[in-house]
Amino acid sequence: MCTQVQWAVMQNRSSFLIKRNKQTQSTEGSQLLPFKGPIHLKTLGVEPVAEDRGVVVVVKHRSVQ
Repeated sequence: MCTQVQWAVMQNRSSFLIKRNKQTQSTEGSQLLPFKGPIHLKTLGVEPVAEDRGVVVVVKHRSVQ
């Protein structure tokens, strides 16, 4: 199923979505771009490192089922 169809199904049902200023944003961890969620296979996130030493870029890949 293409991502546009998956987004049409998920846009009103995901518990991670917030609507502000007429835009839909995802609050799911590792989601830096809007309209991301369980639909997309790759996610990108930034997480802090212990002891304030900087940040780590985290890339997650989901397998196709």
